[in-house]
Amino acid sequence: MNISETIKNKQFINSLWMMSEKIIAIFGMLFVTSYVARYIGVEAFGQLALAIALFQIVQVIAQMGSDNIIFKRFTQNITSGLRLISATLLQRVLIYLLLSLPILLWQIYTFTPLGFSFFIAIFFASLFSTLDVYSIYFNATLQSRFNTLANSAGLLAGFFSRYLIVWFALSPFWLSISIMLTSFIPLLLRLHRTRTLRTSLGTSTRQQKKYGRYLFMTGFSLVISAVSVAIYGRISQLMLAIMAGSKAVGLFAVASSLATSWTFVTAALITSSFTTIFQSKSEAVALMATARLQRLIFAVSLFFVLLLSLMSYPLLKLLYGEAYLEGWPIIILLAVASFFSASGPVAYRYIIRLSGYRFLTRKSSLLLCTSVPISAITIYFWGIYGAAVSTIFIEILGLTLLNYRFSHGVIWTMHKKSIKYRNY
Repeated sequence: MNISETIKNKQFINSLWMMSEKIIAIFGMLFVTSYVARYIGVEAFGQLALAIALFQIVQVIAQMGSDNIIFKRFTQNITSGLRLISATLLQRVLIYLLLSLPILLWQIYTFTPLGFSFFIAIFFASLFSTLDVYSIYFNATLQSRFNTLANSAGLLAGFFSRYLIVWFALSPFWLSISIMLTSFIPLLLRLHRTRTLRTSLGTSTRQQKKYGRYLFMTGFSLVISAVSVAIYGRISQLMLAIMAGSKAVGLFAVASSLATSWTFVTAALITSSFTTIFQSKSEAVALMATARLQRLIFAVSLFFVLLLSLMSYPLLKLLYGEAYLEGWPIIILLAVASFFSASGPVAYRYIIRLSGYRFLTRKSSLLLCTSVPISAITIYFWGIYGAAVSTIFIEILGLTLLNYRFSHGVIWTMHKKSIKYRNY
């Protein structure tokens, strides 16, 4: 077996491990989260969904676009990647805390005690995720097996504790602990696994400043891009919260979680495949490999969208009950949107390979500016259905027209190659 075949086998095994973790997450979402959603009701579930959306945006800002920067660094130099993580840890934590404080203060005066407890729980859970960047090391070095085991331990602990809380009809306030366990346990396990690596680095103050400046300078463009993506990806929920209330957010969140439940498959394929694409020395080879990956993502996405279109109503009724049935048409619309969003990371990571950081900043900022009025208008006239329609339009625009402006249309070229059968 040659080196190329060995790498491909490792990528395939890596993808399987990443997908197995997501299968556990999907199982928990289908049977435990739906059980909890029935227990706390649509209104409280909407407050929980809003908390998740807001702190995900804060987490993206705090990470300073480091996920893709660190991933790319690991594929080139593992030691340098580890130092980059270690040297920029405090920077991420400070940004996270500064941005979280206004949200928590706002919630004290606006939400119910239960809603505020959810915000506190999501605050800590997202903080643990912000600190847990060593997962990138295991993915980049094709060691997703450990990531899967660590994440699965957290998921199982969180799901099991939630199930017990509902089963014994305990106060919903106890759900806050189970929410935090989901990200706290994987963080502890990864810190324990990497303790030898971290203690052997010996990063000096000078190196910390150097890496901190590097992340800020390189990540500044990416963080604007990532924040814009995070906001326009959740703009519908934020607009619904303002214009339609927590119940609409709850219905939309349930529909969105079911409509995008399959995207763990494409995410695993993309993450594993880009290890080789980032390492490729030939642009022609990298472009063709990306086109092949894009073609595979299109095929997988189409299958799941068709499946969800057929199964949305009975699935929603079975899992969430009558109170959530109002949102079943939204699942179909959001499944269509997820077809396009699943392909977004392919183009995004290929642009990262070509160091198109400034382009991503401009593109995502433009998309954010476009998405706000589109969402506001469609939600004003069509409510929750307008939120779903605006999501479709925004995802199509972000995947195609706005990407095609980059580097003489290289993304357009990649998309054309991905649908031409003779290329394969």
